[in-house]
Amino acid sequence: MIPAIRDALLYCPNLPTLPSIAIRILEAGRDPDVSIGALAALIAKDPALASRILRVCNSPLYAQRRSTANLHQAVMLLGLNATMTLALSFSLSDMFRTKASDRKIIEHIWRRALISALASRLISVRLRFGSFEELYLAGLLQDLGILALDASLPERYTALLDRFHLHDQFVEVEREALGTDHGEAGAWLMRHWGLPESLALTATAVHDPDGAHLTGDTLTFVRCVALAGQLAEAFLGEDLQSGMDGVAASAERWLGLDQGALESLVEEIVAALPELGSLFDIEILSPRMAAGLIDQSREILATRNLRLIHQAAEHQQKVLEMARETEVLQEAAIHDALTGLHNRRYFDQTLLLEFGLATDNGWPLALGFIDLDHFKQVNDTRGHVTGDSVLAKIAAVLKKNLRERDYIMRYGGEEFVVMLPGHGTEAAIRVFERLRLAIAGTRHQGEGDEVFSITASIGIAAHMDGALSVADPINLLRAADRALYDAKRQGRNRVKVAD
Repeated sequence: MIPAIRDALLYCPNLPTLPSIAIRILEAGRDPDVSIGALAALIAKDPALASRILRVCNSPLYAQRRSTANLHQAVMLLGLNATMTLALSFSLSDMFRTKASDRKIIEHIWRRALISALASRLISVRLRFGSFEELYLAGLLQDLGILALDASLPERYTALLDRFHLHDQFVEVEREALGTDHGEAGAWLMRHWGLPESLALTATAVHDPDGAHLTGDTLTFVRCVALAGQLAEAFLGEDLQSGMDGVAASAERWLGLDQGALESLVEEIVAALPELGSLFDIEILSPRMAAGLIDQSREILATRNLRLIHQAAEHQQKVLEMARETEVLQEAAIHDALTGLHNRRYFDQTLLLEFGLATDNGWPLALGFIDLDHFKQVNDTRGHVTGDSVLAKIAAVLKKNLRERDYIMRYGGEEFVVMLPGHGTEAAIRVFERLRLAIAGTRHQGEGDEVFSITASIGIAAHMDGALSVADPINLLRAADRALYDAKRQGRNRVKVAD
């Protein structure tokens, strides 16, 4: 908090102060040896407060099995923490009611505080989180700083309150105009009063739980109060649809509450609001609004769920489409566009794999280079379109004359490479002779009525063929390439085996 605001709070003559009975209750709460009898005796000194504690004890909010007209018994049934929390909340109520007498926005903020307090408690009960009463008080106090800033900066802050529309937007308005917000002011006031540090910490962190760098139970505590505040804002706001959408997203992300749990929580909160309002002598929601709130919330959450299901389906469809596109791209990356055969990239990967398998398992592997003879003349005299047609037709012929488990790939230009797993030199010679004859016997269409054929030179090398082996895939490739060169040098249209 900037020093100017802190000084304004520190020296403000009208700063909200706790009634003496509330201060004494807080002091008693800090005493580890305080007894129920002592607390009951302290509360009994304020008849109005004692009456309210009895009303709470007998109200449906605490669902006691039997009613009581005895304050000592009521304190015993409620417990020390609940009694002190309620006593402090009734004291705060008087402060807010005094301010709200001439300011409607303060009445709205007090309603929001009451809904937040109830929702915080019910959320913690649903989560079995514990700290029920402390969460109730944290929800009630999260906007306490508005009273502090209104008292310490009356002229500047009154103008800001006139711009109050949505709670989260108002926080930004405060920060822009004052360099601080009511969360920090409320935390300062709570520490000034000597309230537990957890309440002050929550007031500052509740506007951005994820950005507060909290962990463990402290983070869960703040998230409970933050979600309760969002619920209150949704109930009191003008756009229930937008409000409940935000609540549902936060409930799931922060606390793991699904649609069913949230619907049930909304029903519990709305059902308890009339009783809570009667205890604090304020109509939190009109009967008409309360009656329609549950049905509207259920419909909004159901619609949101359907929308999320639809979005998930669309996302899944996009994932599948991306997977298919990736598959197509991967296939394109390893295939030659002209011939449809696998390309050089695929050959390099496959050669490493098959060479390793042959070496490890001791079976032969034959590799042959096929180069079309005088193919450059086809392109030069008949054109590249005819040349492309020849390459595509030869690729189909080669594929037709090989087994499924054999590999045929376009190595580049007019060169093809064939790998024959399980074939030694003799078996490979028979296969490549068959391929050579098939290539030579294929007829190609030139311009007009011209029909021509083309031959091929083939170089073969083998690995793990009896006593013959090669050191590595590169040497196998070079041996086949040298054999191809020998085939061309010896007259072309022949199969040559590497030495």
